[in-house]
Amino acid sequence: MVFIFMALYPEAKPVIKRLGLRKRTDRTRFQEFVSEESGIVLTITGVGPVAAAAAVSAVLTEYDAGPEDQLLSVGTAAGNASDIFLLNKLLDQNSDRTFYPDMLIKTDFKEAAAITGSTVLSQRAAAFMKVAAEGYDLYDMESAAVYQAGNIYLGPHQMSFIRVVSDEGVETADREQAVSDLAARVNAVINSHVEEISDYVEKLLALSEKEKYRGGISDKSSEGLVDKIIEDGHFSKVMQDQLRQYVKYAVLSGVDWEKAVQGIYEEGMLPTIDKRGGKKALDRIKNCILK
Repeated sequence: MVFIFMALYPEAKPVIKRLGLRKRTDRTRFQEFVSEESGIVLTITGVGPVAAAAAVSAVLTEYDAGPEDQLLSVGTAAGNASDIFLLNKLLDQNSDRTFYPDMLIKTDFKEAAAITGSTVLSQRAAAFMKVAAEGYDLYDMESAAVYQAGNIYLGPHQMSFIRVVSDEGVETADREQAVSDLAARVNAVINSHVEEISDYVEKLLALSEKEKYRGGISDKSSEGLVDKIIEDGHFSKVMQDQLRQYVKYAVLSGVDWEKAVQGIYEEGMLPTIDKRGGKKALDRIKNCILK
């Protein structure tokens, strides 16, 4: 199943129409739009990190989300370049914690890093961000919160974040007025990229179906090779998790990852004497699988 989370109904309306979703009439806490035939649930979370986290937690608990499911956060953001982006780095402005979604699906989207805050970005704050927030391209109010709530149920490889730039910050100091103004324009912004968003959802559905029927790494010999790589490369826990995610993607995509690893051993990259060498080997495995 693919769980889509969007903050505002005007944002979501083009996506709901394009995917042919119908509103669940038995929901009271959050607006939900579903397509039982294709396994899509789209939820309107409301604006801000608290609302987003609450909605994600409630929905993923209700549907008992698991290893075969995918989460997609779609929305608008403040930024300089008017385009659609796939987020590769998320900063929670309140906690100063950084998160890195695993981007396993190949797309033509540009990549970007985003800061998540709890207030609408003013133009003055946007100007400051250009100077002080080096390495970050966008500002939104939900992505890092969605990631943190979703990560309780799903892995980093099961979560994707798409943002379309709608403005460069707003002038008004009235938060309610700012949200109202944004709602009036985000429909057109999302609608201009609805085909690209729909195509990405289709890729997530395909990935979810493969996971459902193939169950990830099911071959004992594959599991044994993964364990051997971890030992030979002195992998940390984070590196171990990354390797398993890459291998799972390879299995689901039909990539002969074992042949690539054999070549790495033949070249002498594995075994290594320390974790630094293991990191190089892991990067090589990643490139072989995702090329």
